[in-house]
Amino acid sequence: MDGQDHIRVVGARQHNLKNITVTFPRNAMTVVTGLSGSGKSSLAFDTIYAEGERRYVESLSAYARQFLEQMPKPDVDYIDGLSPTVAIAQRASTANPRSTVATTTEIYDYLRILLAQVGRPACWECGQPITKQTTAEMVDRILDHPEGTRLIVLAPLDALGSKESGDVLDDISRQGFVRVRIGGVVHPIESAPESWPENSRVEVVVDRLIVRDHIASRLADSLELAARIGDGRIIASIAGVGGGAAAEITFSHDFACPEHPRVRLPELTPRVFSFNSPYGACPSCNGLGTILEFDPELIVADPEVSLAGGAVTAWRRQGKHVNAEYTAMIGDFCKRFDVSPDIPFRNIP
Repeated sequence: MDGQDHIRVVGARQHNLKNITVTFPRNAMTVVTGLSGSGKSSLAFDTIYAEGERRYVESLSAYARQFLEQMPKPDVDYIDGLSPTVAIAQRASTANPRSTVATTTEIYDYLRILLAQVGRPACWECGQPITKQTTAEMVDRILDHPEGTRLIVLAPLDALGSKESGDVLDDISRQGFVRVRIGGVVHPIESAPESWPENSRVEVVVDRLIVRDHIASRLADSLELAARIGDGRIIASIAGVGGGAAAEITFSHDFACPEHPRVRLPELTPRVFSFNSPYGACPSCNGLGTILEFDPELIVADPEVSLAGGAVTAWRRQGKHVNAEYTAMIGDFCKRFDVSPDIPFRNIP
């Protein structure tokens, strides 16, 4: 029998088990039932769980094992197909919506650390991986090109918002730059078009260089300047060999997509992967996974009933009688909007 598809326990004699041999399917839920004292817990917890945890602890380094309790080997001949195991304590159920199997077993804490270390974020707009590079890594990648290669360091600008085109060019000029690239075409500031299509990419030309041995320091300074102007995003336009098409390399000091500037992630830390932390929780549901909303059909179950007659189900005290406090509120509402409290709810505009 394939050990990868099943867990096979041979010769279990822990506590009151009498040399039991049994096979469990993997990737399935198995329920162990029986009379009190028949050995259910001895098999599930004291044999299978204990052996799985013991093997996991033994796989750790000697340094890590000194902080963990050394578990004795259960009285069993052998167990095949066993993975590291987790036991969930038997306790009263909780109504806390933030309590899950992962938080109860503390797997959640280890998973957050794992994702923070090996996670590879991607842009949710285009699906491209989002990476961050240091200035030294950018310099090394650019200088890998053959000597004599021409390049332009560009700083992409974010959405212009309410700024007019002329205001944008004036801002660029006041910062000391003399060229701008609009829609892939480089223009001197003084002769740049006064308007351009709404979705055009606008980039400041920070520097123009030729790849040589001694440009590393100047290139690093230009990349740092471009990152400040481009909010962490940099474009290096590499001239094609022999008049061929130019290639562009996009860099980011942060976890940001060069093509979609609104797609930006914080530094990957364990708290980013916590639905109990404001840094990692979904802003819509606050990490609960559900959103409370009003259902008009439940609020007004019968639109033929008037407001005074108890159309709003939640405002009824007994039967169709409306609470006196809500009666006063309904009167104020109807007076303000000039509607009758006695007409069917469906006739209210």
